[in-house]
Amino acid sequence: MRKLFSYILLTVSLTACSDILDKTDLTGIDERTWDNESTATLYLNRVYDLSMPTWPNLASAATLPTAIHDISDDYNGGDQKIWYGTLSVDNITDFFGGNASNNVWAYIRKANILISEIEKGPLPVDVKTKIKAQAYFLRGWLYFQLVKLYGGVPYISHPQDWVTENLFVTRNKTSECIDSIARDFDMATALPGTWGTADKGRITRGAALGVKGRMLLYWASPQFNPNNDPARWERAYKANRAAYDTLVMDGYGLFSNYANIWLDEGTGNKEVILLRSFDGATKASTFDDAARPNSESNGGGGAYQPTLELVNTYPTIDGLPITDPNSGYDPVYYWKNRDPRFDATIAYNGCIWPLSNKTGRKQWNYVGVTEDKNKPTATGFYCRKNVNTSTIKDNTKLGKTDWIEMRFAEVMLNLAECANATGRTQEAYDMLTAIRRRAGIRPGEGGTYGLKQGMSRDEMFETIINERRIELAFEGKRYDDLRRNKLFDKLNGKKRSILKITINAPYTAAILEKPDATGITLRDKLDLNGPDYTTYFTATVDVLDTQKPINYPSNYYFYAIPTTNITRNPSIVQTTGWTTGGFNPLD
Repeated sequence: MRKLFSYILLTVSLTACSDILDKTDLTGIDERTWDNESTATLYLNRVYDLSMPTWPNLASAATLPTAIHDISDDYNGGDQKIWYGTLSVDNITDFFGGNASNNVWAYIRKANILISEIEKGPLPVDVKTKIKAQAYFLRGWLYFQLVKLYGGVPYISHPQDWVTENLFVTRNKTSECIDSIARDFDMATALPGTWGTADKGRITRGAALGVKGRMLLYWASPQFNPNNDPARWERAYKANRAAYDTLVMDGYGLFSNYANIWLDEGTGNKEVILLRSFDGATKASTFDDAARPNSESNGGGGAYQPTLELVNTYPTIDGLPITDPNSGYDPVYYWKNRDPRFDATIAYNGCIWPLSNKTGRKQWNYVGVTEDKNKPTATGFYCRKNVNTSTIKDNTKLGKTDWIEMRFAEVMLNLAECANATGRTQEAYDMLTAIRRRAGIRPGEGGTYGLKQGMSRDEMFETIINERRIELAFEGKRYDDLRRNKLFDKLNGKKRSILKITINAPYTAAILEKPDATGITLRDKLDLNGPDYTTYFTATVDVLDTQKPINYPSNYYFYAIPTTNITRNPSIVQTTGWTTGGFNPLD
């Protein structure tokens, strides 16, 4: 039961707060809010609801830069302006965004009001500390999202007085923002390691340390650290080591079943660290509707279709890349003997995918397939990760699956990357082998799970980034990994690939789909692991980006402040690399 993020919580007795609700100005904040733990918590819950990340397909201007994370070389879609280098200075609008009551600065102000005003109430110190610690985390989280986009921003740590204060504040240095955000996350370590069931979803000390570790990893990465300052990497390592150790002490760890990490919301799933809850009613996820084939959705379909590049990233069951001559990879029967995470993530032509509880249902992705003829897959694949097969098509817009922003495997990968960068190679190996062991990869000779022995630092970095791509696929992390490591440079000039599956003559879709006397179609009788596949189908490589290749200009590593916001505040200096830019985000 993950009910923290209900838009309105009705669990508070009306009797307990009727005096607060009985006021004229319903847009104001009565000072008596801070007299009561229940009402102060209601205010805090609203800040949670405004601040916490969500499913990328639900992201909007009201949910901060989450929408921009819906961009990856691993699947179709994404903002064409970002992909092809045609952004204007006003396209990335999350710096202020929205209106006066619906933008990131309004959310930060709400957190600042809580942190400041709760001290004026009579609540016990331990209650104040618990509530404030969560607000500190949320404020730090919001600033972290802004810094990822722009570098330094004005860091405001109190509710400004609109009458007496100068509101034309300048941008803090990026380094100052990083230090301030780190302090906010440190303040949240006063929180417990776990909460009771009724409070599941609240920030824990482990979550605060995990996100701090993620932020400092970004700060040490090439986007922010082009000169590879080793002190930043050491700081990031210590933060991620502290997060890992604390989480282990608090009972967190890898969940045994990779395919069910997102779908098993029971108390036995100790991998989930940071989440936004959905109940299918007041808060409903529509990811299933977006990701499924159109024929099994309620008007959606067509999003999150894996590219061939992602499909080819998965190693074999022995952990070897498919390019290794010893891997046993078969390019025709490419789904055979792969890393089990492949089957948990990729829905390929003819695979068993029991959507809507249809036992034995096969997924067909060939050109001209009747049920999805009007909205076919653009890449030859569908995303099956995080899709709840028990949900019937009429209910795909009423999803209950929580968005998991951070889980234990990411903390391990963050630690592995920092360990490698600081010369702690064995520690990086330990993290990777544990993740691969959980995935179901065979240990192989020497128990290396397919990892090359004696890797150099650069080889280990490439391995870790590849492991992140596989392990965290469709979890909103790939875009940040590309950007913080400036890996878009390697993608520029390339086009994303697809696998086009066609029916061999003289067969047609009508022939394959015609039922016999028992109601079974020819295609459902096919043994796709034998000669039937090449008898009936041919698969050819094509490109998704048919018009132009990827072009991610260097100035996109720090986006521009919209001109309307600079006009609103003349003290804001534009980011270097953009017209009139003079603010260096690397300071």
